[in-house]
Amino acid sequence: MKIGFVVSFFDFRNDVRRVIAEVAKQHEVIIFGRPENRDEILRHLPEGLEFRLINEKKRSFWNTLWIKIYILFKRIPKSRHNFFLMELFKASLTSDPKILKKNHEIIKWVRRLPKVISYDFYLKHLQYQSATDLSGIDQFVCFTAIADDFLMARLLHKKYPVKVYVYSWDHACKHICFSERAQYVCWNARIRDDVIDLQHIPPTQVKVVGASQFAYIHEFRQVQSQLSRTYPFKYVYVGCAIGVVELVKEEVNVVISIAKVLAKARPDLKLVVRPYPVQGNWELYSALRNISNVVMDDGFRTLDLSVKDGHILEKFEKIAHAEAFFHLGTTMGLEACFTETPSFMIDYGYTSKDGLSLYSFIHQYQNDRHLIDLAPQNAVKSEEQLGQIFKDLANPTYRKLNQQVQAQYQIKSFEEFAKDLAAI
Repeated sequence: MKIGFVVSFFDFRNDVRRVIAEVAKQHEVIIFGRPENRDEILRHLPEGLEFRLINEKKRSFWNTLWIKIYILFKRIPKSRHNFFLMELFKASLTSDPKILKKNHEIIKWVRRLPKVISYDFYLKHLQYQSATDLSGIDQFVCFTAIADDFLMARLLHKKYPVKVYVYSWDHACKHICFSERAQYVCWNARIRDDVIDLQHIPPTQVKVVGASQFAYIHEFRQVQSQLSRTYPFKYVYVGCAIGVVELVKEEVNVVISIAKVLAKARPDLKLVVRPYPVQGNWELYSALRNISNVVMDDGFRTLDLSVKDGHILEKFEKIAHAEAFFHLGTTMGLEACFTETPSFMIDYGYTSKDGLSLYSFIHQYQNDRHLIDLAPQNAVKSEEQLGQIFKDLANPTYRKLNQQVQAQYQIKSFEEFAKDLAAI
């Protein structure tokens, strides 16, 4: 079978590259990507695979008008909070004050206007070029968020078999690119429910295949006893997770608070801090380097967003040897639950609950539903509570979250995951 993989964030998603390489052992694989991503895709293209450029975007008066209409009247997921948080994040990426003001005006209008245009209706009325070479492809595998709407419009209109892997636990609650004409595969039964409930996808079109990035957990478990310990001292581990510059400053202040409380409650422990890999400016963390009980875990950065497989396994080694893991809303907080290390969500340090705020980031849909609601005792509301937790880290109640999370997932190897993804 010849399978076309439509990719984005190809440098950042190490697991996607591993899955594709495994699929290619059993099937013929073609990689599709947008022209602006060509260099990063070719830099990380698994050996022997063919790459084809996506060439579907058609410039026309109708498309320009239709896209603007869709931006204003698009149907959004039921998890409005996550959707608008994502929109505010995307709006903040520009450094041009005029564009930023315009972006925020658009968001204000989107909040007010009726949400009447579905993603399917939008795609059906989008004009595409039919210029991408799709010859010989038996099925397509796409990843959320969809890399190219014009290509998706063509694939669905021409009735190609399209399978969409819901790449992350937060994608069903923040993205809009879900079509009732595609088949969806996701991490587990609860996230399947999210896709059905939040995105109105029929249950028959949503299946569970597992989490590709958790295949690294499978690999870690295979070699865990052979990995040397990175840090010879006892420590607590913090994983940073925020990409918005203004919020990084608040996150750093929270980490400083954690370091201060730790120094008082458990002076025998260090605080190891992992910067957010996607955050382009690690100078934002410089204030942490001057704190005596803080150790920066920042040796994994490469020339792009990719992280070496060895560094990913090392990440799990560091989590596993930590006395506890703390975060403000990151997948690492979920990943930590697959070790015996208790995972805690920090839920203080914010001054506002509105808009693009630290509170909004912490209380994203997936954090509340898949972590905080499962184990409220692991949500840290104050420095006082944090101090008590530091003094009682061995309490079994803090590991109940680990047990609940582990019961919800089947951890697969890359080989097993790839086989199931192709067959499902």
